[in-house]
Amino acid sequence: MSAWPLCQLLLCTTLALAATACAGREVSMGFRFAEDACTLRPGAMDRFGDVLTADERRSIQDTARAEVERAFAMFPVQVSDSADAFWRIGVVRSLPARNTRALPRAGESVALGMLGGGGTVACDIVARKAINYAPATAARRDVVDAIGRGVGRTAVHEFVHQILGPASHHNDADTDSYEHGSSDRASQYYGELHWTTALPELRRKLGARPQVS
Repeated sequence: MSAWPLCQLLLCTTLALAATACAGREVSMGFRFAEDACTLRPGAMDRFGDVLTADERRSIQDTARAEVERAFAMFPVQVSDSADAFWRIGVVRSLPARNTRALPRAGESVALGMLGGGGTVACDIVARKAINYAPATAARRDVVDAIGRGVGRTAVHEFVHQILGPASHHNDADTDSYEHGSSDRASQYYGELHWTTALPELRRKLGARPQVS
């Protein structure tokens, strides 16, 4: 196949995906964990005991996925673990520090417009903050749940950057919002989050999930 027909095919495919999103039809969101994503180093759980067990890591994955599904429940999107989804987030063990930052972020993304987008969430950063913000009365189970919520909510924030691209803006005035620019806050792990400034743009871009009668 020559290069020109291939380019045409790619253009038609990406335009179709974009049109699907704008028409309010389901668009795929890939959310998957690397095998060692939440295999934390010894001592990382601090006062809450030894390293995470296999059952606890599975629980974190289930909680995180539930957070993503809950946040986007009103929109026509399908959350799966597909690597071929239109928008994609991979959860990994850690992220490197970038040239512009002394410390690594909890998450990062690249918006690719009609090509979708891709991003990453670092489980080690999320776990550290979940432990740091744990209430004095928290048990190990509470912290494991908080890590799952933190991973999921960080992924939600990164998905917004992919979906909205340049139209995505932080809302640092509301610490309980998905749009807040920092994961360094207690509500990210132990509170309830809600949509604020991104909601109108998400509705415009994604439409609404059809009501089931």
